[in-house]
Amino acid sequence: MLTTNLNRPSLGDRYAEITVVAVTVIALLAGWFYKSSVESRSVAFESDGVSAAVPDGWLQSQGEGSLIRADDRTSAGFPTTYAISKLAVAADVTAAQAASFQTLDRSQQLTGFRVLNQQTVLVNGQEAYQVSYVFVESDPNLTSADIPSVVLGMDYTFVKDGQAITVSYWADEHEFEPGLNLFNRFLSSVKF
Repeated sequence: MLTTNLNRPSLGDRYAEITVVAVTVIALLAGWFYKSSVESRSVAFESDGVSAAVPDGWLQSQGEGSLIRADDRTSAGFPTTYAISKLAVAADVTAAQAASFQTLDRSQQLTGFRVLNQQTVLVNGQEAYQVSYVFVESDPNLTSADIPSVVLGMDYTFVKDGQAITVSYWADEHEFEPGLNLFNRFLSSVKF
């Protein structure tokens, strides 16, 4: 009696399955590399002796005491924002003291402002004072139905040659952690 197994895939079927899996893996890897290259593209910025690599495609503006403000308008809720500001200070002012001035100013201008943490850190071998905080951003239009956003912020204040340079990161509470690596690349690119 001769029996055959009809459920057993043929050699051609196995090659087809392996080919589909291989092509899918290659497509996923190519997509990931493309996404990474798009995210890491940047535009050079230089003003008043400060330079940085701002993410490409972000809306850039100047004014209100900042050398640059870059907003990612594609982020959900409050737009993820990087800012660099520069302030002349006395020669004996420390980074912690300059950060205190900045924190006092923020507490007067931002709704629900609270400091979460502050400490001295090293960034690219330079001492900086880091302040983490939270505030609430709401639409000033009283007829707007938008729910206020809880925004997390982080400032790095450096003092060099009588200048206090503050690099800031603001993001919606849900986008803060996922965006931290991109901000750290931006922070590493800041030169003065």
